[in-house]
Amino acid sequence: MNRFIVADATSCIGCHACEIACVTAHHQDNWPLHRHDFMPRIHVVFLRKESRTATCRHCNDAPCVASCPTDALYFADNSIQLKQEKCIGCKNCVISCPFGAIEMVAANEDAPPLAQKCDLCSEHPSGQPACVATCPTQALRLMDAQQLEKLRRERQTRTVLGQPVQPRQPGRREMFLAKPPRVGARKMDAAQRKTDFEEIYYGLSCSDAEYESERCLSCAQKAWCNWTCPLHNHIPDFIRLVNEGKIIEAAELCHQSSSLPEICGRVCPQDRLCEGACTLKNEGGSVAIGNLERYITDTALAMGWRPQVVGVTPRKERVAIIGAGPAGLGCADMLARAGVQVDVFDKGPEIGGLLTFGIPPFKLDKGILGMRRTIFSEMGIQFHLNQEVGRDVDFNDLVASYDAVFLGVGAYGLMAAGLEGEDAPGVIQALPFLIASTREVMGLEESPEYPLIDIQGKHVVVLGGGDTAMDCLRTAVRRGAASVTCAYRRDELSMPGSKKEVVNAREEGVEFQFNVQPQYIQRNRKGQVSAVGMIRTDMGEPGPDGRRRPRPIVGSGFELQADVLIMAFGFQAHDMPWLRGHGVQLDRWGQIRTGGAGRGTTQTSNDKIFAGGDAVHGADLVVTAMAAGRQAASEMLTLFNSKEEA
Repeated sequence: MNRFIVADATSCIGCHACEIACVTAHHQDNWPLHRHDFMPRIHVVFLRKESRTATCRHCNDAPCVASCPTDALYFADNSIQLKQEKCIGCKNCVISCPFGAIEMVAANEDAPPLAQKCDLCSEHPSGQPACVATCPTQALRLMDAQQLEKLRRERQTRTVLGQPVQPRQPGRREMFLAKPPRVGARKMDAAQRKTDFEEIYYGLSCSDAEYESERCLSCAQKAWCNWTCPLHNHIPDFIRLVNEGKIIEAAELCHQSSSLPEICGRVCPQDRLCEGACTLKNEGGSVAIGNLERYITDTALAMGWRPQVVGVTPRKERVAIIGAGPAGLGCADMLARAGVQVDVFDKGPEIGGLLTFGIPPFKLDKGILGMRRTIFSEMGIQFHLNQEVGRDVDFNDLVASYDAVFLGVGAYGLMAAGLEGEDAPGVIQALPFLIASTREVMGLEESPEYPLIDIQGKHVVVLGGGDTAMDCLRTAVRRGAASVTCAYRRDELSMPGSKKEVVNAREEGVEFQFNVQPQYIQRNRKGQVSAVGMIRTDMGEPGPDGRRRPRPIVGSGFELQADVLIMAFGFQAHDMPWLRGHGVQLDRWGQIRTGGAGRGTTQTSNDKIFAGGDAVHGADLVVTAMAAGRQAASEMLTLFNSKEEA
């Protein structure tokens, strides 16, 4: 009889640990390099409030084997195995499978879809299916003839005794999910916090951190939360260390995967990433992962701990990094830890890029970046600030003088709305507004490029629904605006920004207008903006990206008073004339092309030049930019080592 995996639905908690274990088992126990490579052979399916798993049943007389014209599917070792190299993608097996357990997957964009199914981890060193070994509630079992006979006899006995055929496992699922409700970090009262630019969230106390760490289910060492983190932070492990009171060990672990953990703990949209994936999300609230990440590094640094670069043999290679934002800092951190000489060039007066100048101080205290600059400098990283490539630094010299160059220049191009009257005084872009405000709070000299706009007592309207829009709204409140309104063309559910930022903005007095789309900008007699013409919308069918498209409602036009109109539609690649002549290809949006056959994923068409972050993929998260920078460093080291061996 063929072996198969059976799932007890009454014990499943929907943690996805089985899917994670399946994928990593087929990637030599490593995380897949790309999101599209996450293709589990077992699936957790949610129905209402219950979760169940679905996978191949390894049928004794399998119709998939009979339907395969190339013998790609075959019987072996009491199971149904697949030789994917024989698969022709005919899909006969998918059609014939009564359980929907076979799917067609493609290894990459250019590869044809081929069949994939559970193989019971036939080649895994553990000798048992990874999903079974990992399931925290033992909801999965590997069944063979002996186990099946044992189950049959048990049910016979229960039948004779008049007991239920399949009794519910008492309290197993409930036991795992029986955790106290989330508390998380406390925040300032809205009336107090909107009067200044101080961080609104208080750090966790020792007792609060212990409470939150105790809530973690420890679903698995490689869990759904750390898969959804672009850095794959060791989340269950560092939470366990907090619970054990091992803060220094936790800080060391955080720094293995992240270059800026205390910053990510503050500014990452955890509700869309790790916390949004937490098994407890709908059971008392997610574990406060971001608060714990902040607590670990803040506490360790206060105790005098510093990341150390000890026992590292200095290398001969030198790398120039352009941009001191999260991508550049992530790259510099990894290289310095490997002994590479690193020089970072940035046009700003401080490190951090948009971390420093784009994110408002009430979300990220700028003193934290100062501390991080000191830490990086002590690691041997050399910073060259107020040095703009193409103006103060010749890019040709960098390429000639260094063994590799990393471009972490971000995306500073402004996106216009294309509205009539968009050039009117009082219509401003989000990024210059935020940069000017932050520079003033930091006590820096006003920049001609980013003049500070006085909005005291004015009616401010912000167009957009992302995190940048929320930053503008909340900054306008603190700048003394008479009223602050967010106008977004979709419904609230479709907003791309962090949900907690919407809550914070509402608490601080921001008004939200959903399903309204701008049509034109009204000017007063002086030519200044006085209102924005809007039309109401409803939500249509999803577009190619899966998001529903807003549809204007005829005859629903109205005007929204606005003395200041802030355009928060995101950022795009900016022009880099100094890059021309170096063989670096750009896409049609002006973003840097990387990867391709025989090249690293962050390597450009010039062997010496690497790139990552917003300049490559468009405006995205701090954590994704940092992940790209760290990946670039890893690929540079591989390149350097290969040259040594040659």
